Amino acid sequence: MNNTKAIFIKQFTSLLKVPSMIIQGLMFLLIAAAFIFFVGEDEPVDCSSCIPAYMCSTCQEAEDARFELPIPSGVGIFTIIFIGLALVASSSALVYEDKNTTNLRFMAMADVRPYQYLLGTLAAAIIVVAVMLIFYALLGGYLGGDMLRFMAIGTFGGLVSILLGVVIGLSKMPILATPLSIILGLGPTFGNMNETLANALRFTFIQQVNIAMADIDADLSSSFLIIGANGFVFLLIFIFMHRRNRFNFN
Repeated sequence: MNNTKAIFIKQFTSLLKVPSMIIQGLMFLLIAAAFIFFVGEDEPVDCSSCIPAYMCSTCQEAEDARFELPIPSGVGIFTIIFIGLALVASSSALVYEDKNTTNLRFMAMADVRPYQYLLGTLAAAIIVVAVMLIFYALLGGYLGGDMLRFMAIGTFGGLVSILLGVVIGLSKMPILATPLSIILGLGPTFGNMNETLANALRFTFIQQVNIAMADIDADLSSSFLIIGANGFVFLLIFIFMHRRNRFNFN
């Protein structure tokens, strides 16, 4: 417990001293604000008001078969980019810095176990994420129950994203953090226009965050289950990597 607390304090201090995660969160928040200010949100269109009834009935079958994912609001899109891109990259960089310096070796010499390091890092990073998500929710106009649901899906997705970043940072191939974070951060947005990419990302946690934020009032149980399943897979990888309950420095 003391080791986990020490890791938490150390990582939280590092996140404040080298605030790459916070800076990226603020950057995407400002872009979302500019997007709303200059572009604005699209107004919902009632098909029956502009398309004759006979045309709708004729094309209904083709319309039903057409590929279409629900598209989040502008704030939702940049929240997804923050969760998928910034969190994986920043948390991986945080861990990789410890691994590349003497910090992780000193922790191992002090009998810090990998699971203690994981818990302390997750706890420190998720506090930063939760605070950032409050600003995203307020900017997007999510209030009351919608805000709670927005925070829940965002925080849960962020937790899994941080877990993935830690696993990558501690692995022998930390370079994977960059391409994976780009795919996860930008994939859902491009997936809204590409059926193949959307299907490839279908069972990833970030696509489920995307779907949930596009319809925050819907039943989100399946999204939570898939996000949780992703987290469980990443946790199994972490356990396998540290099956001897020791850090791997080779």
